[in-house]
Amino acid sequence: MKVGILDIGTDKICCFIVILKSNSKPEIIGMAHQKSKGVKSGVITDMELAQNSIVSTIQTAEQMTGDTVEEFVVNFSSNTIQSNLINLSVPLDGNEINAKNIKHVNKKAEEVDFGKDRILIHKINISYTIDGHKNISSPIGMKGNQLIAGFNLITADKNSVDNFMKCLSKCHLRVSHIVVTPYASGLGCLTDDDFYIGTTVIDIGGGSTSIAHFYDNKLIYTNIFELGGLHISSDIARGLSTSLFEADRLKILYGNVIGINQEDDFIDVPLTGNEHIADTHKVPKKFLNNIITSRIEEIFQIVKSKISKSILNKNYTNNIVLTGNTAQIKGCCDLASNIFGTKVRLGKPINIFGKQGLAENMSGPGFSVPSGLIKFKILEEKWDQNFSDSSIENSFIWRKFGTWVKESFF
Repeated sequence: MKVGILDIGTDKICCFIVILKSNSKPEIIGMAHQKSKGVKSGVITDMELAQNSIVSTIQTAEQMTGDTVEEFVVNFSSNTIQSNLINLSVPLDGNEINAKNIKHVNKKAEEVDFGKDRILIHKINISYTIDGHKNISSPIGMKGNQLIAGFNLITADKNSVDNFMKCLSKCHLRVSHIVVTPYASGLGCLTDDDFYIGTTVIDIGGGSTSIAHFYDNKLIYTNIFELGGLHISSDIARGLSTSLFEADRLKILYGNVIGINQEDDFIDVPLTGNEHIADTHKVPKKFLNNIITSRIEEIFQIVKSKISKSILNKNYTNNIVLTGNTAQIKGCCDLASNIFGTKVRLGKPINIFGKQGLAENMSGPGFSVPSGLIKFKILEEKWDQNFSDSSIENSFIWRKFGTWVKESFF
């Protein structure tokens, strides 16, 4: 099976073309990434520019394979994405639980009314409870009087999804799955142990920061807010009177939020206003890093406020993994450790490709999302193979969403 993997972000658009085979590692046969245009924090801001960026990236990847791709797995980012944890019950009257009971409770989850302006993207079963006995993973065949199923229902603003899908339809793509960005990011950079013991993934993207918490192999919380690496670059550009391009370059070259022994270090900063004369002025490196540190601290404080009630104050581990391009700034993990009061490590794409791995320029934290989209597709295929009975629903994605996509846009 050949599938296209498309990561659409504010800063870049990335496309992998992957061959998936049963009982073997996935093989990347085409890849490309380029500057994103017409997209800001997951929102389509210019349909034509976004369409051109997406098509150009895909065509570059397809040129490596000499063929076109029919099916795509795509991420979706929006600050309207919400996690909704609910419990739904069905009576058993002392009978054995069967596939019909599971189908019934799944149908109830699908029928939860979030309002006409919301659409359900993922329906993730977290756990089952039978007559007060919790944390049951597979209830079929067990007896009881009441079955309670816990779900994480991930929704988003319908108009935002509509505009996103309309853009993809104009690119003539057949989309088989849409995965919210925090989910894909976690799948891409976490180990099996991370999923089991409980881990919060913080992905600092270009235009937004996403949060995902996994516990006992399930995604139990997700959130996105509009603050990311490009906001840091904008702060630098304004604070040091330089261009956005130069600000981004300075951030990458000299960024350091630790700020040790920088008092006497100066850097040359190009001035704005004259493209033909390279006017520069010397600026203490600590000025640059004070700007960077201030914004990154703000990002972490927002994350902390969003996860404190749902994660840090409950009986979940506070294992934290930081990913995304901005996470590579020196001292970023140490700063996060100070703010969250726990050890924080840098997360990079987990190697699921055997000996070949990812190309060096695509193996950093900025590529956790496309790697996670590949893993999502692999998990989807395994689920289909292991549970061919149509009465048992896939816990990773609500299939009606896929039907709606095809009926509405393709």
